[in-house]
Order: sequence, then C-alpha cells, then structure tokens
Amino acid sequence: MVTNSLTGEPILHAHVLLRATGSANSDMNPQTYGALTNQEGKFTIAPLPVGSYFVSADRAGFVMPANTGGGRDFNITLGAGDKKEDLKLTLTPTGAIIGRVLDSTGEPVPNAMVHLEGNNENQMAIADEQGRYRIGGLGPGKYRVQASPPVSLFPREVRTDGSEEVHYSATYYPDSLARASARRLDVRPAADLSGIDIRLVRTALLSVSGKVSGMPGGNAGTNIEVMREGAFDYGGPPNIVKPDGSFTISPIDPGKYTLVAVSYGQHNVQSAPVDIEVTGANLERIELRLIPPFEVSGQMRFDDEAARMPRQPGPPQPGQPAAAQPQAFPRQIYLRSDSGFMRNGGLNADVAADDSFTLGNVSPGRYSVSLSWGPAYVRSVRVGDSETEGCILDLRNGPAGAVTFTVSSLTGEISGTVNDSSGPVANAHVVLVPQAGGLQFMRSTAAKPDGTYRLTGLPPGKYKLAATDEGFYPNPRSDAALEDYEDVAQSIELRPGDKITQDLKRK
Repeated sequence: MVTNSLTGEPILHAHVLLRATGSANSDMNPQTYGALTNQEGKFTIAPLPVGSYFVSADRAGFVMPANTGGGRDFNITLGAGDKKEDLKLTLTPTGAIIGRVLDSTGEPVPNAMVHLEGNNENQMAIADEQGRYRIGGLGPGKYRVQASPPVSLFPREVRTDGSEEVHYSATYYPDSLARASARRLDVRPAADLSGIDIRLVRTALLSVSGKVSGMPGGNAGTNIEVMREGAFDYGGPPNIVKPDGSFTISPIDPGKYTLVAVSYGQHNVQSAPVDIEVTGANLERIELRLIPPFEVSGQMRFDDEAARMPRQPGPPQPGQPAAAQPQAFPRQIYLRSDSGFMRNGGLNADVAADDSFTLGNVSPGRYSVSLSWGPAYVRSVRVGDSETEGCILDLRNGPAGAVTFTVSSLTGEISGTVNDSSGPVANAHVVLVPQAGGLQFMRSTAAKPDGTYRLTGLPPGKYKLAATDEGFYPNPRSDAALEDYEDVAQSIELRPGDKITQDLKRK
C-alpha cells in the first residue's frame, strides 16, 4: 500500500511502477508494470516474471522520500512462486516557494526568470505582470532561488535625452550577486514558503569583445556560446559573430564564464573553450580560433595485468536463457569535456585487442579520460613527446601527434563512520568531490544502517569529502561544489594504493 508519510493516511490513485532489471525480459527496453492505488491506498500487480525490479510511486503533489532504499526508488527480487504482500511505500507532500521579483526601487519586474537550485532540483518559473512567481512540487530540502531580468534580443539602447539605461544582474535571494552569500531556504513537507521577494541588484553595463579566426567561408554562421561557472547549461543566448570575425557580448553580468565560438554549416566547427572573468571593467581582445574536427589515435599502456583487463562477469546461471547470461565487458575509453559544453562533452572509443584506439570527430578542448572497466584509472597522458601525470588530455590546439594513455590498477579507498550529535547516522548520504585541479568525477554512496561507508576504486588525487543532505548531488565542475558543507567537509589527499579511514560529521 501507499500512504502519506506525514499523516499515515492512504493515498488514492498513486501510480506504482515496477521496472524490470534482472529478469528474462529486461533487455534494452525493459518491461514495466504498473497499477493505481484504491481508496485504501492498496494496489496489486500480478502476475510477474521471475526477476529483479525497481519499485517507485508517484502522485501529483507528492514525492518519494529521498532515503527510500538509498534513493528515490528501490529494488526487490522475486523468485519462482514468490508473493510479496507486505510492500509499504510512502509519499511525502510537496512544498512551494512563493514571492515577487522587484527592482532596486521596489517596482515589480514582469517576466523575470526565476531559477531554483538545490535538493537535486533545477526548476524555473516566469514572474507575472506584478512580478509574482510560484515554484511548487518541491520535496523537503534546502534551496537557493535566483532571479534574472527578461533577456533582451536587441542591442543596447542609444539615448539622446540624457537618461541612462539601467542594467540589473542575476540576483540570489534576497539581494546577493554571489551564490556563496545567498540565503538557503528550508522547504518543509506540505508547506508553502511565501514572502520570498528578490530585489535585483543594479550593476554597470559591461561587455566582452574579441575576434574569431579561422572562420569558414560560405553561408556558415558563427556564434559565441557562453556558459557561467558552475552551471549545467548554457548561460545565455548565442551571440552572433560579424563577417570580419569580431564579436561583442553585452550586457554581461560580473562573474566567471567559458566562451566557445561555434560555426554552423554542413560540418560544425568550434574553437577551444576559453575561460574569462568579468569584474568591474570591459574585457577586450579575446581571441578564439576555430579548428575543424579531427581524429585522435593512440595506444593504451598498462602498469600491470589487472589494469589491462576489465572485471569479467560471474559464471553462467543455470536455467537462464542465453540472452540473459552474463556477458563479457567491452573495453572503452571515455572523454568528457572539462568546459561542460555538451557539444564535445561525450566521446568514446573501443580499445582493440592490440590496445589501440581511434577517436573521431574530436573538437579542440581539454578532456578528462576515464575507462569502462576497473578498478583502473588513467595514470598519465602522453601527447607526442610530452607526458603529464593525471588523466587530462589537452587538445586545445587541435591534433598534436600520437597519444598514449598509461593505466594503473593501484587505486585507493576511503572508509569511516558518519555521526551526528546522537551517534552513527543510518543511510547517511556521503559525497566525494575532486578539489580544484582534481582529475576525476564526483562519487557518492549511502552509509549502511550502522553509519559506516566505503568508497573504493578511487584514483589518486586531492578530494573533499562530506556527509550531505539526502538527494544532494553537487556540480563537480564547480570549485564551490561543497560550499554548503564547508564546516563539516574533510580535505583528503589520496596516494596510489592508500586506504584511508575518515569519520564524518553530519550537520
């Protein structure tokens, strides 16, 4: 049955979903099964094939608690003749954030864009003609809210009456330009948090200008794409590059950004990403060079045999059809763009039997290299005659000769116990983030019922580690990924083969 986590009352018309994960019908398009609850909150799904299933439930105005089985869904396994008749699911009523967007004089800002971040949520609302907004359907947790004035598609105004064009920057509640000083809002179950008025901060009209070289001829149009630091998505509309290669981005808020020039034609061509910081003055003479996509080929080199081969599946299972038997894992390498631009954010290639690989359609940039197998990591990268430690492949200047990735299996691990003022914390959420300059991706895990946790297969490097709110997943590209937990986060330097014990405190 499905009940309200606050009141214990049954929930009518909750949608219960079972998604096959380990049965004969769980192929590339796994079978799903569903049902709606009755007035007593009860449901039945039958018959079901033998196998494993993810279970989840949803209902408008509710969310599944983040700690349900360590996530927002959980797993059950059914054997031949099994009947699971005691499955109890709870849903938590959602809350809302309500307020207005105002300018520096207290006047409403119609059509302002309001962004919400936190608790693994990323929602947006548009203020009405009175500057009012409402963002609902929020699970319990802590959030930040940021408002931006409507985006203008026109260039800056030319005024002849002596007045001055006013520019407002994206502002966090209540009146902060910096995310670190924004006030976090605690949304409770079934509660509307009202009066969250955001007063936009007025800033100078700033611009960034420069030139793009290597522009292709013909009808290809070239834009400058802009991403703000810490953002998962593009930070604004494209900026058109003039035929002579010059560009101006204005107005632009103070902050750190990444710029990429992209030329759209039969084959898209882009520049390497360039990082800039806008403070109190205009930035000029930014140079971006378009480089056509290219091929990268190379060889894998291994410190030991354990690094060479991926972990193989277990023995065949009696009674299972051939399609459901464990399969050997292929070896693949993955390149992820450091800039966050998804255009060149996901490249992969198979590693051949002779340990060679070829990556096609590569754009200029810096990439983190990871592997499809483990425990193993890229220890060093050699491009031509230059070798660097770590897993960063620097292709900002385009093709640069043969590439060699050296792989090691000498990974490390971190373990410990999460405690609060009452003792060990069951099922606590633990997050590990590489510090600035770190070369690997974020890891997370749920502590066991006794509060203990363990992270394995970790490449050497400098990390920050913290026990966080349930459902918290930071942006690993942000230097301030764990800023909300700075008072309880631990800095850790992991060397090859290290096994570190680190107990954690939860707020």
